[in-house]
Amino acid sequence: MGWLFRQDITRKDLIAERTESWERQSGETIVQSECLAHCFRGCGFSGVLWAVWERRFVKDGEDTEQRQRWITCDLIQYRRNSGWGYKDMDESMGPYYYSCPMKYLELVPIDEYGGNASWRKEVIEHHQRQREKRNPPAIIV
Repeated sequence: MGWLFRQDITRKDLIAERTESWERQSGETIVQSECLAHCFRGCGFSGVLWAVWERRFVKDGEDTEQRQRWITCDLIQYRRNSGWGYKDMDESMGPYYYSCPMKYLELVPIDEYGGNASWRKEVIEHHQRQREKRNPPAIIV
């Protein structure tokens, strides 16, 4: 999917809108999508919005299908003549962004909810490299 921009919105409001839970009626079933966790990683004019979503299908107060969970990756950007915008992706698309919090991988276990194993491997390696930069090996002279 491409980029969607709006001049009438702030970054804070865009993030709130992109992480707002919702509920819809589909016949006798209520479909509920809830944002379980989200974070923004970036700077003042661009970044990545990570989120974990859960979807339920409820009829008469009972789940009618297995719950679904997935990780989303929205690129957020400001353009002078266009305002704030986003490009939405999810884990299945294998985005070339790996700053997804490790806890999000735990919230969406691949054996239970599915996911992109090669992308998750890159996320884990990204965090290992970041730890190594913060804690360089001791040099013994």
